[in-house]
Amino acid sequence: MKDLGRSKYKQMLEDKDFRRWYDNVTRGSLVTAQEWFRRIGFVCARFETTPQKIARMSQKQATDFLLDVIGTLEKEGRSGNYISNIVKPLKSWLAWNDTQITRAIKIPRSQPTKVENERPPTQEELKKILNAAELRAKVACSLVAFGGCRIEVLGNYTGDDGLKMKDLPEIKIENGKVTITKTPTMMIARKTLSKAGHQYFTFLAQEGCHYLQEYLEWRLRKGEELLPESPLITFHERKGKYVKPEDVGRKHITSINIGDIIRKPIRRAGFDWRPYVLRRYFDVRMMMAEGDGLIIRDWREFWMGHKGDIEATYTVNKAVTQDTIEKMREAYRKCEPLMSTEKQEGISQENLKNVLREQLLLAAGAKDDEVNKLDLDKMSNEDFQDLLRRRLLGVMTNNGNRQKIIPASDLKSHVSQGWEYVAQLSDSEVVVRLPS
Repeated sequence: MKDLGRSKYKQMLEDKDFRRWYDNVTRGSLVTAQEWFRRIGFVCARFETTPQKIARMSQKQATDFLLDVIGTLEKEGRSGNYISNIVKPLKSWLAWNDTQITRAIKIPRSQPTKVENERPPTQEELKKILNAAELRAKVACSLVAFGGCRIEVLGNYTGDDGLKMKDLPEIKIENGKVTITKTPTMMIARKTLSKAGHQYFTFLAQEGCHYLQEYLEWRLRKGEELLPESPLITFHERKGKYVKPEDVGRKHITSINIGDIIRKPIRRAGFDWRPYVLRRYFDVRMMMAEGDGLIIRDWREFWMGHKGDIEATYTVNKAVTQDTIEKMREAYRKCEPLMSTEKQEGISQENLKNVLREQLLLAAGAKDDEVNKLDLDKMSNEDFQDLLRRRLLGVMTNNGNRQKIIPASDLKSHVSQGWEYVAQLSDSEVVVRLPS
């Protein structure tokens, strides 16, 4: 039972019923259970009571007690958020003992906190953070900023689980070399790592893949054997000396450790943001991509581990087919210029060509569904030009009419576009037609 053995409130767990409540909360979240345990311990010490005495209160007594706690903390200048976080576990403990608080209890409003006003970094600011990071920190920052992962996905609260090599199935290791077979590469968050309790996946941008490849090859050079169960991010130093994960006694490092790894380069770069701000960076950048029509909202929420609405439940949150994965990968690839801190000129000329082809077809009147069905990667220049020519001629037919009347002053420009002169109607109008 992590940390509670040293807690000054540990004697509360000697009560069997309180221990049952604690264990029940733990099944949902160990972090929540330990926080609530400490908050109830604080209330008991501050107000000279015990969990047992609180449990025996009548509904009226319990309501009055909560109001007294709120009033006292408010007079001490505690914020509304602080008070709310004290009241929640008390209500949970009371409900466990069949005492429901039905009266509306008001908690004072808080002024906006530093966290609420915290803005995500720009691409230039993220570049400063990455430049200030050592190799392992670059990987941790990339997984959060480019993949949208929660920190707890990289390493959980107790350090007994986290991202493993097997969770990036498109990485191959042969003869001391790391090969990432597809970029952006897929990262799978297993159910045990997902806050919402479902497995999902996201992608890591080419820039992050570059950092990851260097980091894994560095570990190989140190003599570490990277197996499917090996942690993606792990220990490396103890008392200034390199150590392998097996020498430490456990493979993964905790979410607190991950937060410290990310926080250091943020501070070195001159910012006072929390590590979590990098996940907000991903969210905001993907919102921009959604606004530009590069991705759909359901995909953005899925990549961040959210369950989404009922439609998402029956699409992306069920078994995703391979063709859908590739469509999602291609959509993510189009978003990379909005996220990456590297210069984009040489990232993918093929991708740029496909984007231009899509825009030309859309400008010629094609629908999104039609464009999505085309394999633009494999289409030759001649085939694409023929397709575009036929699309433009289709637009020019004006709903099937091969002839149209135009001002005489426009005749020259129409002839240069491929129209044929037919007849003069008047001094100011002529008839033109499409070529046969």
